[in-house]
Amino acid sequence: MLRLILALFLFVSTATAADTPVAKRTLGVLLFPGFEMLDACGPMEIWGNLDKHITLITVAKSAGPVVSAQGVELVAQKALAEASKLDLLLVPGGFGAVKAFKDAETLAWLRERSAQAEITMSVCNGASILATAGLLDGRPATTNKAYWKMATRPGPKVKWVPEARWVDDGNVVTSSGVSAGIDMTLHVVSRLLGLPAAERMADEIEHDWHRDPSWDPFAKKHGLK
Repeated sequence: MLRLILALFLFVSTATAADTPVAKRTLGVLLFPGFEMLDACGPMEIWGNLDKHITLITVAKSAGPVVSAQGVELVAQKALAEASKLDLLLVPGGFGAVKAFKDAETLAWLRERSAQAEITMSVCNGASILATAGLLDGRPATTNKAYWKMATRPGPKVKWVPEARWVDDGNVVTSSGVSAGIDMTLHVVSRLLGLPAAERMADEIEHDWHRDPSWDPFAKKHGLK
């Protein structure tokens, strides 16, 4: 009888745990004037299609339209001060990053929010912004290979990795230039939601996912190896 009661208790406990929905994570994408379209929109295409697990919001210094490097505007839904708690944070790059990493308010916000986030991600020279904020000091990271010297200059204390598609350092994941952000995003999806979820997303967007973080033909092309 005792065994029957124990078995029933274990069954009910397991069923309840399985039926309990996993809490959704909120991912904030930082926008700034001159951000690179694909840096932001490539990862957002993936995260936005995982809406059962992810709430995706765009954030900028002021809410409203933000002009990209390509001249197309995206709308920032929240101003920095208005954004609620962010579980995940994505910082794109672009030629506008040069002004962004001189903005004290943006850097202070990044330091505060990154400390609270489960994972902070950057694409391209978005890593330059993180480096300027001091978030990459003493840590391995990578960035755009075509503009390597320019992109790494703001981070003299960073352990820059010249040959990498992306670098996963636990709660900070950085990627190489532009389209590399898609491979990096799929990697983070596999970490958080499992490999099948990442493979499904790669198939849905018809992307040939480079799963090896050391795959980097652009490092050689730009004389970094």
